[in-house]
Amino acid sequence: MIGRIAPVTLLLAALAFSPAPAYSGEPRWQVELDAPDDVRPLLEEHLELFRYRNRDDLDDDIIERLAARAAEDARELLATAGHFSPDIGVDSRREDGMIRLHIAVRPGPRATVASADVRVIGAISSESTDAGRADRFTGRWRLRPGTAFSQSGWDGAKDALLRDLQLDGYPAARITASRAEIDPAAAKVDITVTVDSGPLFRYGAVQVEGLERYPRTLVDNLRRFHPGQRYRYEELLQYQSALQSSGFFSSASVDIDSDPARAAAATVRVLVTEYPVMKVDLGAGVSTDNGPRGEASFTRYNTFRDGWQSITRLRADRKEQSLNSELALLPEPGGWRNRLGVEASRSDIEDLTTRRLGLIAQRSWRSPEREHDWSLKFQTEEQSLTAGPVDNIDALTLNYSWTRRRVNDLLRPRRGHMINLQLGGASASLLSTRSFARAYGRGLYILPLGRRDRLHLRGEAGAVWSDERVGIPSEFLFRAGGDQSVRGYDYQSLGVRQGSAIVGGRMLAAATLEYQRDLTRDWGAAAFIDAGNAADARSGLSPVYGYGFGVRWITPAGSLNLDLARGHETGQLRLHFTLGVRF
Repeated sequence: MIGRIAPVTLLLAALAFSPAPAYSGEPRWQVELDAPDDVRPLLEEHLELFRYRNRDDLDDDIIERLAARAAEDARELLATAGHFSPDIGVDSRREDGMIRLHIAVRPGPRATVASADVRVIGAISSESTDAGRADRFTGRWRLRPGTAFSQSGWDGAKDALLRDLQLDGYPAARITASRAEIDPAAAKVDITVTVDSGPLFRYGAVQVEGLERYPRTLVDNLRRFHPGQRYRYEELLQYQSALQSSGFFSSASVDIDSDPARAAAATVRVLVTEYPVMKVDLGAGVSTDNGPRGEASFTRYNTFRDGWQSITRLRADRKEQSLNSELALLPEPGGWRNRLGVEASRSDIEDLTTRRLGLIAQRSWRSPEREHDWSLKFQTEEQSLTAGPVDNIDALTLNYSWTRRRVNDLLRPRRGHMINLQLGGASASLLSTRSFARAYGRGLYILPLGRRDRLHLRGEAGAVWSDERVGIPSEFLFRAGGDQSVRGYDYQSLGVRQGSAIVGGRMLAAATLEYQRDLTRDWGAAAFIDAGNAADARSGLSPVYGYGFGVRWITPAGSLNLDLARGHETGQLRLHFTLGVRF
């Protein structure tokens, strides 16, 4: 077999695995490429001549053989981009002891798809519930007549068609025939693809491994599909996410038995790794709003009953300190979960000191895309201004919060939107100092502008309806400013002035326009303008502005954002540091 391999191939293989010698500073050969910009990167990246052009240890014979192969190599590369009739010339000459290679490439017309015969056959055609589904799959075929043809586009279109089937009920689907007939002279391609769907898969029994400390009902109640239902890959991902975010497991994986013989009742396999019965977490951080931060939490599983989870958290920074404890009951079928909690907190922000004690009962449903939270909360609060009066406030509030996230990536979103809406209130006839109703909403819309650029459009607004703000707990009023609000201003420094203090108002409005551009895979830049304010009445809601620029560092935990902002009204520059998307 070795005798059949061209000597130049053996030498190039040896060169590829040998260390490059030190560059002498006097190149012995040079390559020039004359090609259009749309194909130049392809040729420069993959042609052998360009791979070895910085090596000065090749003898003249090897260089000449590389030049002899260049035309054929370029022809094969151009074919992958859809150019099947290129004109390629290679000129080799010696000048002043140097070999100069000149490659002229005229790629010719790029081939387009003339016809596309795409068929999905198999059990999908006989499933009464899937009438018309095969047509919808083929209707999403990417390489339609008139589309430019390339090898990557051809492979990608087949993969996408197969993936659509495999993720929506037919994991055993496979391509049984695919052909691309090329007419180089006419620059046309006729495509034929046939996919056998295989049988429709339905969920069968759920097999759980790794469950020892916690009840099986915990795993079953987090599942939102049932035996006999049609298999969908997205449902398995949601189930896996629910297990991982439940707080009981350090890891979880979910898959399905893809044996076509068991498609009518395919086993769902769940593998979990449990946390120990007791867990202590310690953390530290820093923010430009509140300075250094420390926190600690103690979690005990199976508190009082199997599957009940108690968590106690202590958190402290320069401006706010809190201690809270909650008991989370076993998740219910469908994912709803009830919690009971107690909290104590203190804050000292803009000369307003607040001390709070509270009891809370919460009912919530959460997924990566959507959240529903109902809560009934009783709290007693003491508010005091520097060298001012002390107010004691009681409130029994009923609150609802709804969140929706539709983005392409939760950690690194490039398009989509996020919305949060809140409603709440209290009545003076039910253990509350003052009656009030409150509404708040915020949203983020990410608009892509090409592959590297995007706009972040962010807004928030809130209103409290009451005779006056006195007697309303501070957490239900509004202040603005800081990392997650109007940059260029101190944390919660925008609101209603009362003496030397800034207190919350009954109205809030803020908006952000931010332009982001990716510089590399992991780094980006941003320019922004924020506007907003908080006030006690609509007539006093006059916006202030902050603007600046920042850098974005993409990490596995999300985007680390460092912004330098100038407050237009104060003229001061402030540095803001955040993790994740501003929402």
